[in-house]
Amino acid sequence: MKKYIKIILLLIFLVIFIFSGYKVINYLIEANKNKKLNNNLIEKAITILDNNQDDENKIPFSVDFNTLQQENKDIVGWIYSKDTPINYPVVQSSNNEDYLRKLITGEYNTAGSLFMDYRNNSDLSDQNTIIYGHNMKNATMFGTLQNYRNQDYYDEHKIMYYFTPTGNYLVKIATAYTASVESVLYKLTDLNQDNINNIMKQSNFKSEVSINESDKILTLSTCAYEYEDARFIVVGVLQPLSE
Repeated sequence: MKKYIKIILLLIFLVIFIFSGYKVINYLIEANKNKKLNNNLIEKAITILDNNQDDENKIPFSVDFNTLQQENKDIVGWIYSKDTPINYPVVQSSNNEDYLRKLITGEYNTAGSLFMDYRNNSDLSDQNTIIYGHNMKNATMFGTLQNYRNQDYYDEHKIMYYFTPTGNYLVKIATAYTASVESVLYKLTDLNQDNINNIMKQSNFKSEVSINESDKILTLSTCAYEYEDARFIVVGVLQPLSE
């Protein structure tokens, strides 16, 4: 009897090992496919500009949205953070589920795509615009956002850039912290100054950037694991830029 139990346990462990190996290999294949797709988009649609790269008020490159929207009409923007993997198109559909596990090609992929909340206007005219992305273990997509838990990381990455077909923006990072999905930031109601002050108080780092009721802000959201339905959010003030 003990011999049979050992054989059964061995088979169970073998199945678990094979399944785990399959999951890891599949994850790596899908991550590589996502990376190749994005690199192809960068090659097709991004043109590096001969600007002073030390001047944050000068956009580092231009984005050809005509080319991007030939690939997928749902592409509404492009987000870029220097010296990080964040350099991606942003899509928007009629709901917040379509691109959770789907590339811009429509192909299933665990990494999904970065997508704007369907309730937002894609031209950033809302007070608060939300972009969602997965917290990938290989640091792609929004996997590096949680680095904003550290002051040193913030000090090295105080800004991002956001591009749209109608204008380009500097994103001045103001606060980052773990929040519930019930946070006021997800309700897309007008934020009053009390709401804003509370958001600022929760930040994991100290910033000289302030947020006022009249500001337009960009909220970047990814999964966190401190508690059920936790999210890690990074909030920046949008400042229009010219080339």
